[in-house]
Amino acid sequence: MLSLWLGAYDQGLAYAGLALGTYLTLRVLNFADLTVDGAFALGGCIAALMLSQGIPVAQALLWALIGGGLAGTVTALIHTRLGVNDLFSGILTTTGLYSITLRLMGRSNIPLTESGTLVSWLPDLGLGDDGRWALALTAIVLGLIGLLALLLSTDLGLALRAIGNNPTMTRANAISPARALTFGIALANALVALAGALVAVYQGFADVTMGIGSLVLGLGMVIIGESLLRPRSVKRALLAVAIGAILFRLLIAIALQLGLEPVDLKLATAVLLLIGLSLGHLKIPGLTSRNGCESDTQPDTTQTDPGDDPPVSGDDIEHPPAVEAR
Repeated sequence: MLSLWLGAYDQGLAYAGLALGTYLTLRVLNFADLTVDGAFALGGCIAALMLSQGIPVAQALLWALIGGGLAGTVTALIHTRLGVNDLFSGILTTTGLYSITLRLMGRSNIPLTESGTLVSWLPDLGLGDDGRWALALTAIVLGLIGLLALLLSTDLGLALRAIGNNPTMTRANAISPARALTFGIALANALVALAGALVAVYQGFADVTMGIGSLVLGLGMVIIGESLLRPRSVKRALLAVAIGAILFRLLIAIALQLGLEPVDLKLATAVLLLIGLSLGHLKIPGLTSRNGCESDTQPDTTQTDPGDDPPVSGDDIEHPPAVEAR
């Protein structure tokens, strides 16, 4: 039983990059990016391909990161330079990435028979490989959260947050929305690709279809984390999103333990997402209904508890509310 929960914890951490990337595009940049499905599979493909050729895991993860960043850059350029709708630009990129991923792999599936040896050098906590994976993935996710929190507190990070909050004000402050948006989307998809690589390494194989439904998974993780923890700053929001990824995988593990058939996982995911949306009343740009109701147009992260102190410093700046989609 412990192995089941520890495995779910490890999977949640492996998927945390997907949740962080989804949070960046949807909540910070206010950009409905559908490149996620393609970037996730691309990251897994690159990592599996390089590991199968004996390349060190660190280099494989780095190249997966770069591949995802390039995919995000293409989507951003289609949107900002060609004026294509954000949803459609992501669909175009994802459609193209399927063929690119299949070309790179040369087949639909790459097994990684020695993936367990990648963490064999870590100390044994008496929990076997699951314990070693927990150590490695916890360190990676905490490092990502720290770097993202640091980035979003810099001038560049504040510019990214301003784009999602008020593009008009961004231009008035001599910030190029196109360049900042391109950087933000590339960064988000790099995180998603890294998550795909970690998932491929953890589960021991990469498949060309592994990215299908990734956007829904990312949304579910973000919504669960924000709905339960109600973060009031960017730093806490990043941590909440990572915790949401772990809770999401734990809920899936519970559902499987209760007898849910694996073929029903997508349906269970959609139900969990619907429950999260209903409880949290969160606004998901481009994906939630717009009926003019105030409660449906204001994210919960803008709500403050009467007894809490307001944010006063850079790291505790209140999370910017989402605005009307461009």
